Order: sequence, then structure tokens, then C-alpha cells
Amino acid sequence: MNNKKWFNLTRQTSFIWQSGAVLILIMLLLGICLSFFNTNRMDSYQALFATPQRMDEFQEELENFRGQGTDSNRIANALVESLVGEMPFYEKLESIARVLYHFRPEQTLEVPMSGTLSGEQTEIASALIIACADLENKAALQTLENIAMADQPPPDANFALALAYDNRAENLAAITALNREIDLHDSSYARERLVGAYLTLNKYDALEALARDPKYDEYITPYILQDIAIDQMDWPRIVKYHFASAYQETKPAMAILALLSGLVWAYLLIRFNGTFSRVWKFLVPALILGALSAHATLLCIFWLEGQFGMDWSNNVYQQLVYCLGIGLREEGMKLLLFVPLIPFLRKRSDLEILTVAGLVGLGFALEENINYFEASAGLAAVARFATANFLHIALTAMCGLTLARAFLHRGEDIQNAFITFVLAVAIHGFYDAFIMVPALMDYSWLTYTVFVLMGFQYFGWLRHLREEWNDPFSITATFTYGIIIVTGLTFILYAWDAGPIPAIQAVISEVISIAILLVLFYREIPETIR
Repeated sequence: MNNKKWFNLTRQTSFIWQSGAVLILIMLLLGICLSFFNTNRMDSYQALFATPQRMDEFQEELENFRGQGTDSNRIANALVESLVGEMPFYEKLESIARVLYHFRPEQTLEVPMSGTLSGEQTEIASALIIACADLENKAALQTLENIAMADQPPPDANFALALAYDNRAENLAAITALNREIDLHDSSYARERLVGAYLTLNKYDALEALARDPKYDEYITPYILQDIAIDQMDWPRIVKYHFASAYQETKPAMAILALLSGLVWAYLLIRFNGTFSRVWKFLVPALILGALSAHATLLCIFWLEGQFGMDWSNNVYQQLVYCLGIGLREEGMKLLLFVPLIPFLRKRSDLEILTVAGLVGLGFALEENINYFEASAGLAAVARFATANFLHIALTAMCGLTLARAFLHRGEDIQNAFITFVLAVAIHGFYDAFIMVPALMDYSWLTYTVFVLMGFQYFGWLRHLREEWNDPFSITATFTYGIIIVTGLTFILYAWDAGPIPAIQAVISEVISIAILLVLFYREIPETIR
């Protein structure tokens, strides 16, 4: 098929949606088929509690499940199911503590008679249920304390007691119980939880002492070593452990999803530029510099919070300042890492500079996405494709172009560069504030307003810098297929873990949440679609 036919076809609404529907069907069938090959599908308990939730909706999800009635009974049944399963006993105890911390089932929970639990284990589990079912009643702990404080307590009794203390926020008592479990039964999982308890309390001296004990080697991760170094403001050690800690829990699937999502946007940016041959040499360097700017931002946060205590506050005005600080740090670091490319852009057009700067912003988003995808089982990929990815691209592109002009024109446009940067910081800061500041959450819809205004500005610059939009294969079709591919990959990954039906429900919810932003892209892409 020649370019003229592709030109006509990919500008027809019917062709785009029909071909898009075929691609959706292919991804859907692929996800459903592959999901049946996973023989370790999560059970009903894991589906409720073990699956990483979308970070910004986690508390809302808990509130929806907390309370009485059908949901409460479903949660209780899921817990009972986990108690008769094949998981180790200590994991069953953790399941009890986790469920009863968040929820109060309507029915009374009883440990089911099962061949998987011994008499002592049934007694410990039952005592833990009593202790966690009424967190305000000190007497509810009595049975479990009697078992754990005996002269020769059975294995896991003190571990269960530590879980009960944790639920009551009695952290020091929990640490005492864990140490007793370790001393009496040489428990490896008690050691792991002890490390977590010290980390929660910011007891870095104790963690450093544990780091010298070979028995704790597998639990003292690079992340913990970095936290110890941050507490001491030991910069050589902070840098040494930073990259290892950044990827210590990264699943390859999430890294691949982040990379593919980023490459779809990279292709779109190059299509916006119009000529691949003019910017392809900058693709990899720009993405790498952008990714490094994300790490530089984290190091900046360590310095500001560790050295000056500039952390999140309960004061609404300080929260606003903190969010503006996010904008300042991230936009500043991206721009700083764009600077090394400016000398190589001396003979390039403004459109090419805008594209390369946008690629730096995309590199930042790509790196940042890995953690977001990890925390959401990949579900965040859909929303972030249309929000955070574009936010970083557009703001860095506009700031980068004005800064490059100021450099290349020997300071003539420095005022314009400064104003653009200040506006970018404000846009980024308020975008985060409407999501993060509790006092503004009722007005979170304004996030879309900020985003739309920024989108209009970016596409306005793009239309001004590129006069003709006659690509043989339309950008609108490319964007459509790109969002379908990212959404399809998200569905495939989530269906693998949770099954096709929960995956379909979750992905549809994500797509609906960004529908208004997708309309923005279709409206602003400068092409005539018939």
C-alpha cells in the first residue's frame, strides 16, 4: 500500500476505530489466553490484600471495604480460606493481623479445623484473632500474652504477640516480642520483621548494628543501607547504595511496561517533529539524561529532608509550599540535565529543540513510572500515559526551548526562559497540590483544568513551529494504537495475576478516569480527520 492510500485511510474515523477495535480484541484475547497459563493465580485473600493497590486510591479502597454486610463477610471468608491454605503459619498470622487491622467483619471469626494447623498453632491463631478483633481492649491481649510469656512458649507465639502489638501501635513492645521469638526459636521471619520495625521507628543505630550481624544480611537491603547513610548524611554511601536501592524490588515486567510505554511516547514526539532523521541521534542520550534527572531529584530530596527537615507537614500552607517545591526540584533537575545537549543543538530548528527537550522530560517520566507501576501492579500505566508522561514532556519541552534560545542567542531571551520556568514550576506544583493536599482534594477536578491549559499551551507552540501536518500515516492513528497497546499490555499483566474479569474491570476504570484528557489529545493534534 502506497503513502497516498495510508494518508487517506488513517485520516478516516471509521478506519481508525475499526482497526483500533481489532487491536483491542487481539490484546483482550491474548490476555485471557495467557492468564490461564498462570497456575499460581492469587486466591481471594491475596486479591483483596496482596495485590498492590493504585497508590492514589488505596485509602478509598479500604474505606469501601471497611464496615458491615456483604463486603465484611466476603473479607472474613477470604481470611478463613487463607488459614486452611498451604502458606507457612507465620504468613497466616500476618494475614489475620492485616485483615483485623483494616476491617471489622460482621461475623465472629473462628480458626477452621484443618490438617494444616497443629493444636498449638490453632490456639495461637485463635488468641491472635481475639487480640486483634478489639484493639481498644487491653484485656483482649491476655490469652495471647499468657501463651507467649510462658517459660517455654511454642514457636510463633511471640511472633503473633508482636503482630498484635503492632496493630495497637505498641512498637517497642512488638520489638521486645520479636527479640524473644528470635532468642527462643531462631526465627528468620522474626528477624525480617524486626528490621522492618526498626525502620518504621527510624532507629538507624539499631539497624546499623544488625547490619554487622551475618544472620541479618539477607534483610538489610540496599534501601535500608541507603536510609542509614541518609540519617548520617554520608554522601559517598548514599550515592553508593542509591541505584541498587532504586531497583531492588523492580519486577522485569514492570520495567518492560515502563520502557514500552515510554517508547510509544518517544515515537509520538518524533512524529510531532516530522522528520525522524533530524532527531534520532538525540533519542537515547536525551532519555538517559532524563532518567538521570529523576535520580538527581531523589538525591536532592534526601539533602533537603535530611539536612533541613523540609518534609511533608500538617499545615496546609506548608503543604502547598512542599508541592511547589516538587515542581521546582523536578523541573529544575530536568532542565539541568538538558543543558549538556544544548551545544549540540546550535544549528537545529526550534521544533527540533522542542522535541529533544521533550525527550529529556520523557526520560524522567519513564524512570519515575517504574515505581508507580510496581506499586499499582501496572494499572497506573494507562493513566500516567496520558497525564504524568505528557506533563513531564510538555513542561520540559517548553522550558528547554526557551533556555536553549537564551544560551544560543547569548542571553537575549533569558527573561522569557525565566518566566516559562516559573510558570512550569507553578503548573507542576498545583497539579500535585490538587492531588496531595487534603484541603484541596475536594477540588481535585481542577487538576484537569491545570493539565488542559498546559496542553493547550504545548500544542499551540507545536502548531506554531510546524507549518505542515501531512504525514503519510496520521499521528491521530498512531496515538490511538499507542494508547491501545499500553492499555492492552496493562490488561495482560494484571490478568496474569488476578484473572481476566478483575483485569477488565480495573482497566476500564482507568480508561474512564482519563477519558476527558484523551479528548484533549484528539482535539489538539493538528490533523484533519474525516
